[in-house]
Amino acid sequence: MPDTTIAPDPENVRRGATIRALREAYGLKARQLGELIGKSEDLITAIERGERRATPGTCRAIADKLGVPLAAITVEGYEQIRDAS
Repeated sequence: MPDTTIAPDPENVRRGATIRALREAYGLKARQLGELIGKSEDLITAIERGERRATPGTCRAIADKLGVPLAAITVEGYEQIRDAS
């Protein structure tokens, strides 16, 4: 049987990694971030793994709750976080 898995979109993977890095930098669990923005832990973890696309509204809510600019959750934000590690 052929593998029908769809590879995650690279942009979703990078954005998810950025969200995870920001969440961890603030000492939050995925469940806690989900509670802050009114989303489920399952959605947060799927976004962080790049399996789901973070909508602009979700990105804005995360940025607002963490007190970071929305631009921090972009590909460029990911590159800055990666380079700082």
